[in-house]
Amino acid sequence: MAIATFEKLHNEQQALTYDQRIRYVKVMAKAFSLGCFLLILLSITGYIFSAPQLYRPLLNGAATNPLTALSVIFISLTVLLQQKKISKYIKPIFSLLSLVISSTIIFDNYFNTDLARHITPFQAVINNEHKLGLSNSMGINTAIMLACLSLSMIFTSLNKKITSQLLAFIGMAVPMLSIIGYAYGISNFFGEMSILTTTYGLLLALSVLCINADSGAVYALLSPHIGGRIARFQVMLGYVVPVLIGYLFIKTIVSSEVEDLFGLYVVIISWFIIILIISSAIIQERVDEKRRIAEFALLKAATHDSLTGLANRRRFMDLAEKEIGNSKSKENPSCLLMVDIDHFKLVNDKAGHLVGDKVLIEIAKKLAMNVRKTDLVCRLGGEEFAILLPSTDKSGAHRIAEKIRTEIEQTHIEGYTDIYSNVTASIGVSEVTQTEKVDYIISNADKALYTAKETGRNKVVVYEGD
Repeated sequence: MAIATFEKLHNEQQALTYDQRIRYVKVMAKAFSLGCFLLILLSITGYIFSAPQLYRPLLNGAATNPLTALSVIFISLTVLLQQKKISKYIKPIFSLLSLVISSTIIFDNYFNTDLARHITPFQAVINNEHKLGLSNSMGINTAIMLACLSLSMIFTSLNKKITSQLLAFIGMAVPMLSIIGYAYGISNFFGEMSILTTTYGLLLALSVLCINADSGAVYALLSPHIGGRIARFQVMLGYVVPVLIGYLFIKTIVSSEVEDLFGLYVVIISWFIIILIISSAIIQERVDEKRRIAEFALLKAATHDSLTGLANRRRFMDLAEKEIGNSKSKENPSCLLMVDIDHFKLVNDKAGHLVGDKVLIEIAKKLAMNVRKTDLVCRLGGEEFAILLPSTDKSGAHRIAEKIRTEIEQTHIEGYTDIYSNVTASIGVSEVTQTEKVDYIISNADKALYTAKETGRNKVVVYEGD
C-alpha cells in the first residue's frame, strides 16, 4: 500500500468496520421501510376490495385505520428518499403530512372534536364497522407513535440526528409496549392498535432509527470495539430477559387483577435497562476513543517520520520485507527506487533549515502523489527517500522514476525555487530477485544512485549488476 501518512491508513482501517456496519444498517432501514410501504398497500387494498382480513387480521380485533396506513406510507417514503439527490425541501413534505394526520388525532382525543373524520378515506366502510361494534380508529397510542416518527424524520432532514434518534426511540416504545400487551393479554397496552399496526410501527421505528446510524446511540451500538460488543449483548438481555420472566411470572403466579401493573413494571424496567446501557456505551466509546487516539499517537511516532508523515526506515523495512516475500511467492518482478535530493546541503545553507524542511515536505508530497496505492514510500533519513514498486519490471520502474524526477524538477517551492533555482533529485533503480534480501536490494539501488550523482546528478540510473 502507498504510505503517504500512517494517520490516513489508520483512519481508513478504523473507519472501515464502522462504514460497513453503517452501510448495512442503512440498507436494512430502507428495506424495512420498503416492506412497510408494500405491506400497508395490502391493507389499503382490503378497504378497496372489501377484504377486511387484510386490515383486521384478528377476527373482531382492532383494525389498521386508513389514516394510519397513509401515515405509514408517508414516513416510509421519507426514509426511502433519504440520500437521494432531490431538493432538501421535498424530503420533509411526507413527514409533515404524516405529522398533520397524527396531530389531528391527538387534537381530537384531547379536545373531544371530530376533525379526523373529514380527512379519513373510506369513511363509509368505517361507519358500517362501527355500527357492527367493530373497532376501527387510529388510537392515541398509534397517533403518538406516528407523531414521534414524523418529527424524527423532520429533524433528520434538518441534520439534527441525535434529536431524531431520541424521538425514534420514544416512538419505538409504543409498538414494543403493544407487543407486550398482546403477549400478556393486557388490552390496555395495545388499545386500538392492531397487530398489523404494531408490526408496521416497530419496523418503521427501527427504520427511522437506523437511517441515522452514523451518529449517536446507534453509532455507539455499532462500535466494533469492546464497548459496542458489550452494549449490544446487554441491550438484548435487557429487553428479552425481563419480558420472558414477566410473562412466566404472570402466567404462573400473578392474579389477573395485577397483570396490568406488572406488565407496566416489566416495560419500565426493560426501557430503563436499555437506556442505561446505551448511555454507558456512548460514554465508554468516548473514553475508549481517547485511549485509541493516544495509542495511535505513540505508534505513529515510532513508525513514521514526524516531518513528512511518510513511513520511517523501521516501518519501511518491515513492510518491504513482507511485500518482497509476496513478490517472491508470486514470482512477480518488483523494483526499488532510491531518491536523493541533489545538493540539499546548499538548500539549507542558502535559505535556512526552515526552508529546507519545506523542501523535504514538498518532495515527500510529490513522491506520494506519483505512485500507486500498492507502492511503499518512506523517508530513510535526511534528504534520502525510498520507494518499493511491487509487480513492476525495470522498464516500468525507469518510467516511474523519470516521471518523479521531472515532477521534482518542476516543483515550485515558495521561498526557494522562486529565489534560487529548481530542486532536482537523482534516482537509483534496482530490481528485486527471488534470492535477495531487503538490505541487498537497497545496496544495489544505492550503487545506482551513486552512479547517477557521479555522472551529473538529476538523472535516473538502473542497476545492471557489478
